[in-house]
Amino acid sequence: MLRRLSTGWLLIALAVFSIGSTHAGEWNAWPFTVRMQADDAGRPKQTDFLGPIGSLREFDSHEVFSLRPAYTRFEGEKRSTQWHLLYPFFNFYEHERGYHWHSLNLISGGSSQDGEVRDFDVFPFVFYRNAPRAEDSYVAVWPLGGTLKNRLFRDRIDFTAWPLFVRSQRGEEVRHHTPYPFIQRLSGPESRGFAIWPIYGQFERDNHYRRTWLLWPFLYHYEDRLDQEVPYVRSGFWPIYTQETAEGLESATFGWPFFGYTREYDPRPVYSEARLLWPFWIQGRGEERYVNRVLPFFAHETAPGFQKNWYIWPLLRVESEEFANMTTRTDSFFFFLYRGKTHEMEDRTARSNSLWPLYGYWYDGEANRQFQLIDPFTVFFSSNEVVRENWSPLFAVYRFDRRGESRRHSLLWNLLVYQSEEGETERFQLGPLFDYRSEDEESRWQILGGLFGIRKTDEGRRLRLFWKDL
Repeated sequence: MLRRLSTGWLLIALAVFSIGSTHAGEWNAWPFTVRMQADDAGRPKQTDFLGPIGSLREFDSHEVFSLRPAYTRFEGEKRSTQWHLLYPFFNFYEHERGYHWHSLNLISGGSSQDGEVRDFDVFPFVFYRNAPRAEDSYVAVWPLGGTLKNRLFRDRIDFTAWPLFVRSQRGEEVRHHTPYPFIQRLSGPESRGFAIWPIYGQFERDNHYRRTWLLWPFLYHYEDRLDQEVPYVRSGFWPIYTQETAEGLESATFGWPFFGYTREYDPRPVYSEARLLWPFWIQGRGEERYVNRVLPFFAHETAPGFQKNWYIWPLLRVESEEFANMTTRTDSFFFFLYRGKTHEMEDRTARSNSLWPLYGYWYDGEANRQFQLIDPFTVFFSSNEVVRENWSPLFAVYRFDRRGESRRHSLLWNLLVYQSEEGETERFQLGPLFDYRSEDEESRWQILGGLFGIRKTDEGRRLRLFWKDL
């Protein structure tokens, strides 16, 4: 029975697809192919196939092709191309300057457009760069040996039979480890130091810093900004007691990180804070900051351009931020179960909200709205275009798209499509079975792409039979 039903549906779809539609090359042979032209509301030309699996959207400046969830490609102007294979596992980017690729940011490579600079990494085992200048080239195979340049927060790193010998350089400071990290020696024009980790270490640089520790990380005394009148000092017997002092700052913690206090004064804005069983009980008062936290019952915190409230943590959170031309408010229930955002701008107010994983909603504050039923990804990856293109459509059981006065409803990946303009029905499609359109002074309906239908114009009605107008 299932085989007969599938065969019959396939024959119907192939018939519609082969004959085509009388409306500007559009057709609906769901689930095999659905094609829709660009419209005046700004929707792009789009071709979908196999339900949510495949799609091609053609914009004015670029196009997006997806074979979900395996492959997605964005192609634009000036050789700007990117494609993703089983995102985020493999990603390729090409632009005017060259190309680069990576797999989970662990294996990566790339080349400049002229091919003079090439990179290849297998983190943390292989690091390779070939550049025209010898000082920019390097190769390293961990743990055997090699050189890295401008990597891992250092200007240069040399190592042989890691951890037996490691040399790192940042600016004029050179640090030797023999072996890493146990025996350390610091040298430079203004720098010196020595350490046997974790027993004892002392490092200093004239007019910059002086740092000493014993039985790291339990006993330490760090002095930074020695060129200033009041240096920045951190010291402690961790975790029993730690302190921090600087110009206009005094802070101490007892039984880290649970109990402590902070005092800030001129030249800083005045602020005083007491911490009892951090992070649950905190009281802070100041000229610009205010903290009143008694978790899990209540928390209220303010700072310049920022305000946050918790009610019965972690159930309800209300947070607002002020930017140069916009104020953003975020309401969350149980972290991400419900999340709503409001963006207040000078001329409009935009909103978005989601109830995970049931739906996602977006409104730009003017006349554009979108709604998706079953949306498990937007709340986590709201700014990730690849996730929105590659993963979200797989779950879009129902979508509503409003652009100005144009509204489009899509159910079961375009099995049912309903589009209206200013309240007047413009299109209704039920797969390849039924198609109704109304445009200008003309309307028509047809079955199976024109097997039978009627077309109505100012001149009267015309019968459509066996895919021909009579």
